[in-house]
Amino acid sequence: MRYRVLGKAGVKVSVLSLGASPLGSVFRGVEEPEGIKAVHTALDMGVNFIDVSPYYGLTKAETVLGKALKGISRDRYYLATKVGRYGAEAKDFDFSAKRVTASVDESLARLGVDSVDFIQCHDIEFVGLDQIVEETLPALRKVVAAGKARFVGITCLPLKIFQTVMERAQVDTI
Repeated sequence: MRYRVLGKAGVKVSVLSLGASPLGSVFRGVEEPEGIKAVHTALDMGVNFIDVSPYYGLTKAETVLGKALKGISRDRYYLATKVGRYGAEAKDFDFSAKRVTASVDESLARLGVDSVDFIQCHDIEFVGLDQIVEETLPALRKVVAAGKARFVGITCLPLKIFQTVMERAQVDTI
């Protein structure tokens, strides 16, 4: 496996990462033992970056990933999860400071870890960017200060949104 330094975060991640949405049966039904085996195989092959979200399978992906990571040394992988999107409809987005802070704790419990490396705002193109900049990102900085995450990031599809947010706030990853 080849590795690269991930931007300003400075961590050395595998060029291939494990997107854990299939563990939530997002694309097809995945039995838990099959998902756990996939995680173990990826780690054995040198993948050291895993990305998940409470949205994937409505928390199922995080739950299965937590079971897969049980007993695996925390220094073998970097872990990313997300906040703000909890379902497919507009009502399922909540980037309030209260909700994203609670979401981090819920994810940590499902994942069976004390902290994640990356906490990311999920699909910010569907909400007002003022809230992301003025409320969500400051709340996530407090999560970092509390030792529950190391880096704060944003995710979205329209590339121009990254620049818009980065002109107004500091983020570690996009």
